[in-house]
Amino acid sequence: MKRFFFLFKLYFLIYILLAFNAFVNETVWMHYAAVVLIVGGIVVLVCMMAQFTVYKKMWNIWLIAAFLGSYVLSSLLTWHYGFTDNIKEMIWLALAMVALYASSYVYTAEERKREFQILAAVYAAVCTFFNVISNSMILWGREFGISVAIDDQVVGYKVVGFKWGRLWGMYDDPNHGATITVAAILLTLYLMQIVEKRFVKIILALTLVVHFCYIMLSDSRTGLVALGTGVFVWAAVQSYFHWKEKGYSPRRSAAIGVLAGLLLAVSLIGTAYGCKKQYNVLDKKLEVILPKIFPNRNTGKKQVSGQIGRKQDLKSDATNGRLDIWESGLEITGASPMCGVSFRNMTAYAEENLPETYLIHNPENAKYDSLHNSVMDILVSQGLIGIVIFLLLIGNTIRLMKKKIYAIRGEDRTFLTACFAVMAAMGAGSLFLSMVFYLNAPQTYVFWLCFGYFVVMLGEGDTVS
Repeated sequence: MKRFFFLFKLYFLIYILLAFNAFVNETVWMHYAAVVLIVGGIVVLVCMMAQFTVYKKMWNIWLIAAFLGSYVLSSLLTWHYGFTDNIKEMIWLALAMVALYASSYVYTAEERKREFQILAAVYAAVCTFFNVISNSMILWGREFGISVAIDDQVVGYKVVGFKWGRLWGMYDDPNHGATITVAAILLTLYLMQIVEKRFVKIILALTLVVHFCYIMLSDSRTGLVALGTGVFVWAAVQSYFHWKEKGYSPRRSAAIGVLAGLLLAVSLIGTAYGCKKQYNVLDKKLEVILPKIFPNRNTGKKQVSGQIGRKQDLKSDATNGRLDIWESGLEITGASPMCGVSFRNMTAYAEENLPETYLIHNPENAKYDSLHNSVMDILVSQGLIGIVIFLLLIGNTIRLMKKKIYAIRGEDRTFLTACFAVMAAMGAGSLFLSMVFYLNAPQTYVFWLCFGYFVVMLGEGDTVS
């Protein structure tokens, strides 16, 4: 059964990374791949249910069950706006919050580490492949796009490559591409710490450069927030334990750790902005050279600019529309405060009950189906009930950390630090981009995978109270 769990997670990982690759995610075979994933996931859930007496002891599992139950309630109360999509949403939520989170509960500590190493290596390798191609599109992919066709009829157009002052690359969205890449950076740092061969460490270090360049070229502030948070946590925790072993007091070790984390995070973010400025200087030369190298990519008399930045877009609204979207979310919450309107019925509910709200009535003529903030997504989707369960989940996890943080074994420290750093980075990014909850994305996958490892390793022998 453990081997099947691992194969499911590996398949899930490859599928979800491909699902965010704009070049393949609309293909027919991806729809078949999704069916295989769902069937495999249901088998995993059934196997776990067969061992209910074991899994019911896992920390947080009853709160997760309550959260899923709250979503079912919200879906039932709004079934007339749509029901099928919410069934799909429940499946994806269960796969992430139960299958990924809880399946490692029956593993040994070494089995968890071995599984994580393999999954981390696959995640990092696939993202490196994507980002090498994505970075090269700064040269040949300006104003690039993909036509979406159904039955040989063009029904849409997807932006990829470089457009509007940002590198999209192979991803559907530069913010998603950047946060996916942040997870790749943190997983690569973990692999660098556990491998022994210097040659492998050098290769991994080079991939970090590739990933960092993509984040910088994507001009994603959400990506930089996630990256800064992840490296802050990583450096702070590692530094804390280092100085504590040197004989420093816990308080002094913590102070040094926080300072080290802040310095590293600020330095990385500053480096990204510095590199962006240097690239923009270089791009002026590229605009002269590229038409000769890629004449077919010249969309006019002048080579399309590859300048990174969105000064004009952000000048009038530094939040890029997020405040308006969040205000719209509060309006929906005011109309249905206790149970919410379910995530998949958010737009339909707003159209019928709040036709003037920004979510569906905006200058872009867009109909938003998320709120670019996971906490707001929960509030709108599951109301105050969902938010209370969410806060209890956070509080209960903090309680576990307070109980067990000082009892971490030295051989588990790097593993737990990596998991916590990934969780923190994805959590920080989710404050400005809908992920972790509801969205079936690589960031959601890696968050719940690491959350499960983290809780199990800390809480072995404990049950939720």
